[in-house]
Amino acid sequence: MDIKRSYKGAVEISVILLFTVMIFSCGKDTPGTIEPEKKNEKWRTTAVKDSIGNQYYVVNTLDNKLEIRVDNKEGKTIFAEVCPTIDPAEIPSEAAMVITGVATPNKYISINDATLVLKIVMDDVKIQKKYIQLLANINLDTKKFYTKKYKIEKPEDWTIVDYNNVVHWYQNTLLVREGTDYDLNRGGGFMGLGQRGTQLVCYERDFTIRYTKDIDANLASYPSGSGGQYIPINNFEDMAFRSDGLISRVQIVTSVEDEWAGKKDIVWQNDLKKSSNIPADYSVRITDYNIQGDEVIASYTIFDEKGNVKYKRTGKWALSNGFPRGYTTE
Repeated sequence: MDIKRSYKGAVEISVILLFTVMIFSCGKDTPGTIEPEKKNEKWRTTAVKDSIGNQYYVVNTLDNKLEIRVDNKEGKTIFAEVCPTIDPAEIPSEAAMVITGVATPNKYISINDATLVLKIVMDDVKIQKKYIQLLANINLDTKKFYTKKYKIEKPEDWTIVDYNNVVHWYQNTLLVREGTDYDLNRGGGFMGLGQRGTQLVCYERDFTIRYTKDIDANLASYPSGSGGQYIPINNFEDMAFRSDGLISRVQIVTSVEDEWAGKKDIVWQNDLKKSSNIPADYSVRITDYNIQGDEVIASYTIFDEKGNVKYKRTGKWALSNGFPRGYTTE
């Protein structure tokens, strides 16, 4: 009887030990108990966010490659690609040598396409005489990825105006102002801000050229990425919606030939504050805008002198000439 009890006890202990081993073994494979994997990177740049919370940044991987990544608003990486045009020797030792910007997806052009713009400083970040500029077109849906590189080592080298002037354009193309480093920076200013450039280039997403226009007019006019609210309507025109109530059909004019052809930068314009016949101390703010067929549509709010809402309106105008087609008031 004692032998049977001893045998039974040994079996029970063995079963308990077996279950214990199984529990600990399973525990190692259970999500949440796994140690988080360390990022495969030496450094990363500060992330730049778009309007829906996606974060764009660049890392230097442990195997010395430059990788472009995009995380969604929850922090999950939804895009990661090694840049094929940047050599290991061109990657700086620290993230502070990389200046990043992004032209974010535009719902009127493409909701999935972004353009990351990099400036990689090769000498001194305070001097920036030798640097690399990179344009990276990223599609967050298809994961297609195209890059174009500019390497500047002397004033005669070809480069671009900074990211505030990289514009998503008609039929999902890209407008970029290019020129020699000397032309872009001879007037001073960080990264050539305020300089016109030598030419305006319209690139397809794969960086094949749709068209090029020389910039040689004294009063050259071209879109700027910092303008924000615009809808391209053809290769050379867009509707611009300034938040304070100015609606304009704007045309690209860059050459003497354009001027002699009678082209003007403003095709038509409507100042909603004036056309709404409101007191001088009232203000207007555009809240929404669109183009449907041959009509321009804008919703806007009228505020009194104290900032109180007086009423809200939605107006319609002919796309061709700005002729009013009525409005509704809330």
